[in-house]
Amino acid sequence: MFAVYPIGYIRKENGVFIEILPEFLEAVDGLSEGDWIKVIAWLHESDTPEKRKVLKVHPRGNPRNPLTGVFATRSPLRPNPFALYTVRIERIEGNKLYISWVDAYEGTPVLDIRIFVKRLDCPSEIERREVNKGRGVRIGEINLIPRKSNYLGKLEEVSPEEFEALTVEIGPKTAVLSAEELCTLIKTLKKIYEELPVEIRGKLGCLE
Repeated sequence: MFAVYPIGYIRKENGVFIEILPEFLEAVDGLSEGDWIKVIAWLHESDTPEKRKVLKVHPRGNPRNPLTGVFATRSPLRPNPFALYTVRIERIEGNKLYISWVDAYEGTPVLDIRIFVKRLDCPSEIERREVNKGRGVRIGEINLIPRKSNYLGKLEEVSPEEFEALTVEIGPKTAVLSAEELCTLIKTLKKIYEELPVEIRGKLGCLE
């Protein structure tokens, strides 16, 4: 039997912050505003005997995606429902660590906080079987890397929602866009571009 105790709680009052319990406040010493940290939280809303028994889910909650073992997904339904977040400390006020946004509910117990170490936590490159690194493009702090298809030979059976088209890297965070999401992104960026002042568009001419 293992004993696990919260060291604080996620709060969402005038921002998102971790409320550190008084008995653990000394452990915050050494953390600074701007630091990236790993936060281990307990998804208490998913902690029921029935939910713990769920071992396969449809990724992203989409029934069109094939059932997949939870260890290969980010589903909150797991034998031990904990979450792992990588967040930036925006500021520190007493026992409150204000952080970038997380999808955890108000009152979610926090089990541990660890400093982010790039060498250990951020692989130097994504597996070659998943991405086409040679065709990647860096724009500012964003890396755009086309994905290599895992569906060659059966593309007619794959929906745009299932086809993973693009990996987006922003700092230590990585997201994968489906072909459908990529299409939405392109339309959104085109609309933003068209709303630029005509004088600026005239100097760019990138969509002319």
